[in-house]
Amino acid sequence: HTLSLSTLRRVYRGILPATAATVLLRTTAFVGYDLARAEIAARGLLQKAPLAQAAVAGAAGGLLRGALESPAELAKTRLQLGRRVAAASPLLGLRSTCIRTAGVISAYWVIFEATRAWRVALPPVLADFAGGGLSSVGAWAIVFPLDTAKSRIQAGSGSRGVVEELARIRRLAGVRGWYAGMVPGLVRAFVANGGGMVAYGVVQKRLDVWFGQVGSLA
Repeated sequence: HTLSLSTLRRVYRGILPATAATVLLRTTAFVGYDLARAEIAARGLLQKAPLAQAAVAGAAGGLLRGALESPAELAKTRLQLGRRVAAASPLLGLRSTCIRTAGVISAYWVIFEATRAWRVALPPVLADFAGGGLSSVGAWAIVFPLDTAKSRIQAGSGSRGVVEELARIRRLAGVRGWYAGMVPGLVRAFVANGGGMVAYGVVQKRLDVWFGQVGSLA
C-alpha cells in the first residue's frame, strides 16, 4: 500500500516548528547549562555537591529554553491536533513549558553526571551517546506527567494550571493518563538526545582546540 500525500501531511503535521525549535533550543539549553555551571563555580557555590551544581545549572538552562520554546511547542501541539494556531494566545502554556523543561533538563544533567564514572571505559562517542540517551530516558520518565499536562494546556483542552490539569487527568483517566504516549516519547528521547550529546561533545572538543590555538598565538 502506498501512502497518499494527504496522509503524509497529517503524519508530519507540525514538523517544521518542531524541527526549528529542536535546533535552536537544544543549543540554548546546553549554553545555558554551561554558563550557569561556570557562574556557580566562579562564586564557589556547592563545591562539595557536584550533583546539586548540575541540578541548579540544568534548571537554569531549562528555564531559558522553556521560555524560548513555548511558542513553538504551542504551534506544534495545535497543528498536530488540526487546530488553528492563531486562535490561541502565544503565551498559552508558557508557565507549564518552563516548569516541564526546567525539570527535565535538571534531571538530565544530574543523571548524566551521576553516571559519568561507569562511562569512562567506553569509547568517547559511545560514552556520549549512551550518557545522553540514557540520561534523557531517565529524565523524561520522571517529568513525563508535566509534559502531558503542558500538552493538554496548550491544546486548549485542559485548565490553565499544571497542578489542576494533573488532577483533572487523574480524575478522568487515572494515573495512567499522566503517562499516555510515554513509550514512543522515550524512544525518541533516547535517539535524539544520544545524538545531541555526541554533537555537543564534538563541538566542545573543537572549541577547546580552537581556543587553545588562539591562546597560544596571543
